[in-house]
Amino acid sequence: MDLSVFFAGTAGSIPTARRGLPAVLVRRGGDRILFDCGEGTQRQLVQSVGLTELTEVFLTHFHADHWLGLPGLLKTFDLRARERPLAVHGPPGIRELVTLAMRVAGRVRFELELVELAPGDVLERDGYKIAPVAVAHRVSNALGYVLYEDPRPGEFDPETATALGVVPGPEFGYLQRGETVRGAPRAGARSAAGGTQDRDLGGHLAVRDAADRQSRCRRAAP
Repeated sequence: MDLSVFFAGTAGSIPTARRGLPAVLVRRGGDRILFDCGEGTQRQLVQSVGLTELTEVFLTHFHADHWLGLPGLLKTFDLRARERPLAVHGPPGIRELVTLAMRVAGRVRFELELVELAPGDVLERDGYKIAPVAVAHRVSNALGYVLYEDPRPGEFDPETATALGVVPGPEFGYLQRGETVRGAPRAGARSAAGGTQDRDLGGHLAVRDAADRQSRCRRAAP
C-alpha cells in the first residue's frame, strides 16, 4: 500500500520565509490525514501538493501555532461545497476548542465529528491503525500519534515447500494460511512455513503460529 508523508510546516511558534507552522499530511492509500494545522497550512498545501479533500484531522495539542489554520481550512472546504463529514481528533477539550473557533469563523454545512482521544485508544482503519500516545510538552494533555500497518504475510517460496514434501496445489494455500498440510517431513524437521514439527502426526504437519510462518518458506515482504 502506498504511503507518503509531506511536511507542510516544520517551524515552531513563528513562521519563517521557508518554513510554515506545524502541519504534516500523510497519504496512505486513498486516505488523506492531516496532523496539526498551523496558521497558513492551506496556503502551504495549495503551493505544493494541492489542497486535497482530507479524510481526517488530528491535533496534537492546543498551542495556537498547531491549530490556528484549522478554521480557515474548514471554511475553504465549505466554500468548495464539501458534503462528506470530517472527523477532527485531539486531546480532551477538542470539542470546546473547535466549537468556539467556528463560532468566530462561521458555521460549515458539512458535518464535523469532534473526537476526544486519550493514550491507549486505537483507531482501526483499512489495513492500518492510528494510536495516540502521551508526550512530554508544556501542556499536560499533549499527544503524539503512531500510524502502524496491520501485519502482512511475506512471499511464499514454492521451491522450498516442494523440497520439504508439500504437494503443489491446494496444499500451498493451506500452508500459507497456517493450516495443517499433508506430506510434511517427520519430527524435528523445519516446516515449509518455518515452524518446527512437534511430532509425527500421521504424515501431517501442524504449523504452530504466525510468527514461525515468517521464515524459510516466506521471504519478508518489502
